[in-house]
Amino acid sequence: MQRPESVTETMARVDEALADRPRLATLFRNCFPNTLDTTTELHDDGSTYVFTGDIPAMWLRDSSAQVSPYLSLAGQDADVRRIISGLIRKQIGYILIDPYANAFNRTADGACWAPDETDQNDWVWERKYEIDSLCYPLWLAHRYWQATGDTSVFDDEFRRAARVILELWTVEQDHVARSPYRFQRRDCPPSDTLTHEGLGAPVAPTGMTWSGFRPSDDACRFGYLVPANLFAVVALRHLGEIAR
Repeated sequence: MQRPESVTETMARVDEALADRPRLATLFRNCFPNTLDTTTELHDDGSTYVFTGDIPAMWLRDSSAQVSPYLSLAGQDADVRRIISGLIRKQIGYILIDPYANAFNRTADGACWAPDETDQNDWVWERKYEIDSLCYPLWLAHRYWQATGDTSVFDDEFRRAARVILELWTVEQDHVARSPYRFQRRDCPPSDTLTHEGLGAPVAPTGMTWSGFRPSDDACRFGYLVPANLFAVVALRHLGEIAR
């Protein structure tokens, strides 16, 4: 993929500003465009696929963070807007396929990290449910809108996905009684699977919403992950602002 002009211009400005610090300038020159050069694919349907680099799959969390350094350029560069808005559309499409999944394939080819005991789907690379996987696309969409004023990403699919997220977080406030989610992985470290036949450790309703795994992809020992719930509060505030 060709680098957007604003990215190249930013690299030139930083090179000049760091003329007296060549090692730092080299570090920035190597790192800043890396996501665009090595892990970003523009698809014909207008969406953008951003895989992690070490694994040929796209995480909802990771892809949001990978493009975040370019948000400051999106207001002035149509190519950057195309990349980030396309990623938001890709993320929303994946959430509508399976809101419990954390990582997805380019195509419905059935590739996966492991044949886990859960509700498998050919689009899903891994189905470790993590609250932050749903927070990050809302966070990215809000930041993109704030940077560009572009509301085109808030289409019917976005509204559908927002409702799906709200409904899932509500269900997971009473995980044991209401959740359809189960996840087990055989022949793996304990951090890669959930106990109690895939339901996770017993929990009682507290008002918080349950998470199976942490942002590290390691299983939660206890189901109410406080930092992830705090992120959900922020994401819901962003969603409320978008809705208004």
